[in-house]
Amino acid sequence: MSDITEELLNLTAIDKILEEIKEKINPITLLGLSDVSKACIIGLTIQKEKRPILLVTYNELQAQNLNRNLKKIINNVTYIPKKDIITYEYDAQSMDILYSRIEGIIRLYNEEQDVFIVSIETLMQQILSKKIMKNNILKIMVANEYNIEEIKEKLINLGYERYDLVEGKGTFSVRGDILDIAVSNKKGIRIEFFGDEVDQIRYFDIQSQRSTENINQIKIFPISEEIEKEPKETLIDYLPKNSIIAFDEINKIELRSENILNDNVLLIKDLVEKKKNVPYMLEHMQNMECIEKEVSKFQVINLEFQDIIANKENTITLEHGDIEDIGKIFAKKNEEEKDKKAYKPKTRRSLEFREAEKITFSDLRIRRLCSS
Repeated sequence: MSDITEELLNLTAIDKILEEIKEKINPITLLGLSDVSKACIIGLTIQKEKRPILLVTYNELQAQNLNRNLKKIINNVTYIPKKDIITYEYDAQSMDILYSRIEGIIRLYNEEQDVFIVSIETLMQQILSKKIMKNNILKIMVANEYNIEEIKEKLINLGYERYDLVEGKGTFSVRGDILDIAVSNKKGIRIEFFGDEVDQIRYFDIQSQRSTENINQIKIFPISEEIEKEPKETLIDYLPKNSIIAFDEINKIELRSENILNDNVLLIKDLVEKKKNVPYMLEHMQNMECIEKEVSKFQVINLEFQDIIANKENTITLEHGDIEDIGKIFAKKNEEEKDKKAYKPKTRRSLEFREAEKITFSDLRIRRLCSS
């Protein structure tokens, strides 16, 4: 447990909140919270409860803000961005966003004990169904026999692109009896065949092409949501039964969801008038009524800045002094981390090492080709 969480746990107000969450009181409404105190409470909750938490907020900027604050407290935080719904022919979506989304969905599928941070728009969007996900996991084991042509076709269906050499996440290459698959921009999986039998599976560094770890089996998940053209589930469908759902400013969330649906109606009308295709996801976004029905199956925590909820049961109002104490602890630890990062003692490197660093892009490519 980090120093910041130890100090926060010594606060009486925090202890009371965590006790009610442990007792599975539902729903719980916390009033008077700053953004920092919201992050601290959620971070402490997942450390104490060991249950996945879906943290829903009112827009992408706030989701990113909560993501930054939470990562200063705990490591197991996953931000899932919204998917831009393209209504024109040229698709210029960021691959980083698309990869972040599918990585978050996979972590949910694997029931990771993370805080999953999303905006209400992300939650309203339909995603790849669990059944399709399950049926499209490529499992490869050492000593088993496989048809490499079928594996190549499967990888393409999962959204991977074939290259001469893997160049980053979402790519794969085949050279003789060696199949390389990039699982991130830095790390790849190398599968060596002897005929149809898998002889070795190992991780390797994409930049240096050097092997780092041998393994006996691997699961390759889809790299794209597009393998299902008409998804009918949301992120809530992926949550384990013991999960917690936290709403950051529920009134703002409800207002934002209503505005999104109203904007969609106008956009659909405009597309129809122009005789253009209406994207499936645009027509099939969940409304708050459907979301609230699904949410009722889980323990719910409402995080509020002001006392705008009247006559709510199980309500805890944090005093101004408590919020100040949380803020001071957070700020103090944040400054300490900055100081640690700022102080980086220089290490002397040998002349031979420094000369070895002076390589051109062409040299690197030649070395990668030779080492493969």
